[in-house]
Amino acid sequence: MNAGAELVREIVEALNRGDVDGMLERMHPDFEWRPLEGSPVARVCRGHEQVRTYVEDWLSTFDGLRLDLDDPTEVADRVIAPVNGHGRGRASGLALETRFCQVWTIREGTALAMQEYASREDALDAIA
Repeated sequence: MNAGAELVREIVEALNRGDVDGMLERMHPDFEWRPLEGSPVARVCRGHEQVRTYVEDWLSTFDGLRLDLDDPTEVADRVIAPVNGHGRGRASGLALETRFCQVWTIREGTALAMQEYASREDALDAIA
């Protein structure tokens, strides 16, 4: 696995452990997170403070929230990472099963940005 894909895997593994500090350590201080447009909480998060708030909101909303990466691929300074998301709504008890794709921008061993897309095809179209 290439260095960028390994970095993305480390970030997602930290998220899965609930280790927000460990996740943020691998992100640039001005990291920008652009969630899926259709998300009920879709807002661009910039910087560690906003990303922390966003991630902690998700972690407190779902029990057993887990993201599984499906063969991340590096294309220049980007990592295309298809994601399978799993969890259970803490209040509703409803199961969450979702599939989407993240595109990470990596430079000099640090994650600078990540944008989510509905599918791998949409992600590839966006960076073409």
